[in-house]
Amino acid sequence: MKKIITIILTMITTFVIGIGMAQADYQITKYQQHITINEDGSALIEKEVHYHFDKQMNGIYLNETLKGAADQKRNYTWGGLKAITISDNGGPFKSVPPMEKSAVIGYVETQHQDEVQEKVYYPIKADKQLVVKYLYQVNNLVVNWDDVSELNWLVITNWDVALHDVKVTMSLPHQPSQTLKAWVHNDKGIQGRVAINKAKSQLTVTTDEVARHKRLELRSYFDKMQTPRNQNSQSGQRAKVISNQEAAKTIKAYRALQRVKLFGLVVLPMVTLLLLLAMLGFMYHVRRAIKQGKQASGASQPPVHVYDIPNDLGPAIINARIDYKADVSKVIVATLLDLVAKHKITIAYTQVTDVSHAVYKVINEDGLQNYERTFIRMIFGPSRDNVFQSEFKRQDSAVSDRIRKGVGLFTQQIRNHDETKALINQKRTDYYNNLKISLNGLIGFSGFIIFIANILMANYSGIWQIWLAAVLELIISIAMFGIVYYQSTTVYTVPDGFSEKWAWDGFRLMLHDIANLKDKTVLDVQLWDKLLAYAVIFGEAKKVSQTLKLWAQDENVVVPNLPLYMVYSSFGVDWADNLAQNIQTNSAFESNVSGDGGSFSGGGFSGGGGGGGGAF
Repeated sequence: MKKIITIILTMITTFVIGIGMAQADYQITKYQQHITINEDGSALIEKEVHYHFDKQMNGIYLNETLKGAADQKRNYTWGGLKAITISDNGGPFKSVPPMEKSAVIGYVETQHQDEVQEKVYYPIKADKQLVVKYLYQVNNLVVNWDDVSELNWLVITNWDVALHDVKVTMSLPHQPSQTLKAWVHNDKGIQGRVAINKAKSQLTVTTDEVARHKRLELRSYFDKMQTPRNQNSQSGQRAKVISNQEAAKTIKAYRALQRVKLFGLVVLPMVTLLLLLAMLGFMYHVRRAIKQGKQASGASQPPVHVYDIPNDLGPAIINARIDYKADVSKVIVATLLDLVAKHKITIAYTQVTDVSHAVYKVINEDGLQNYERTFIRMIFGPSRDNVFQSEFKRQDSAVSDRIRKGVGLFTQQIRNHDETKALINQKRTDYYNNLKISLNGLIGFSGFIIFIANILMANYSGIWQIWLAAVLELIISIAMFGIVYYQSTTVYTVPDGFSEKWAWDGFRLMLHDIANLKDKTVLDVQLWDKLLAYAVIFGEAKKVSQTLKLWAQDENVVVPNLPLYMVYSSFGVDWADNLAQNIQTNSAFESNVSGDGGSFSGGGFSGGGGGGGGAF
């Protein structure tokens, strides 16, 4: 269960991190851009980009797209690069020259029909900080209409990494501006601010982040007197058209945002609530059935210490019969110890301190059950070869190979044994178990989908409450999954099943508290050689072996014919648990069967151009 949850959390974490960080080679910690509109409709663009590099790189690049807006007749044109300057780790800004053949530092300009690239070769060491300034001109950026002048431009597009601490300003040539309005669109939704200062003929756009490969569009109109020499003109009254278009976009974005809020903060929490109610209903019905069975069997009281083995069918059968769910490695160890206690197998050793050379031998197979004969053949082979303790630790040993090949048949014979399910109401147990599997499948699938949906919506909208809902719903889903997973669905027969289960729980409780028993003689000494086998199944092997070792060394206690004495006294108190771990690790069980006049909104892009960039 822990491994499953760990894998799920790792996958989710990897997904979440991957949303915002496709590469970790460098970050852009600050981005500033100033747009100075000229009277002829061109614009002087100054970009300041703050880089932090985590590894060695060769340089950086800047792209500027020149394709015009969709409803404009002309593309933008390149007005020329003015300068590229770089500040290295806080030093003074130095000009970058055009690249020459033998130079290490320089820029190369590449012009295409709709794009210009400035590629700057500049050797960069790990953990370096650069501030790069670009100064260039773009022509035909503004369109003069009959009533107003319009700028509709994708200021940011297609950067390789997210831009943080973004600030974009636009200045008009004349002050004040009688008319100045602006709208900004961001792929991530409404998470930014637009401030307009008509007295200074300036607007400022700020946002915390523009995500990797996402866009930020600036659309603005202002009085025509700002660009009197602009030759890029179109006929028509534009102000009302723009206002209506942007109003529609704002309404659409607002409605989309409301839908996101409704879905993320109401619908998905309701789904989680319904899953919680389903879980509570399942828990109630299962526990009521178990409680009613206990009451009818007279086993409704908490278990008390039981000092005699309730039913000595063997730990493997009891594990399946009472549904204690010990893993197969512990079943193997418990069966081995049980056969030693039955004098079917013996343990011999040459030196007390040399545990690895302890040897197991088959001495008697009379009266064994089918699964026990299969077990002996699996451990000792058809010729009943002696087996050393050390062989259980080696993955390439014959014992490990036989366990891998034979454990399926061994476990199957245990499940098919007549006594295995004699106490279990199989019909009701299967019903609740199938219901448990279906419910946990639904919880797991729905929880994952809800979490991913919340992450996507939170990333789009920037609404922190959805991030909180995502985390809380994930925690609730994992908790529900675990609660259902660990809920016992075994319903025993009335009265025999619940009565025997109560007795075994009492025996298990006694083993758990064995170190604190004041009177050790309450335990029949004749049973001591069987206790460890059952203790392995119950997860109490360490405590029981330690206690029995001390008791066996007590001179006041006579221990007649105790075959496992040397296990307690010589092999160490963790012997059984360690052996189970070795078997589980090495054998692998391959054969197991079982602002003023301004707005900031998401989407609704119509502008042309776009500036992107990255590093190489």
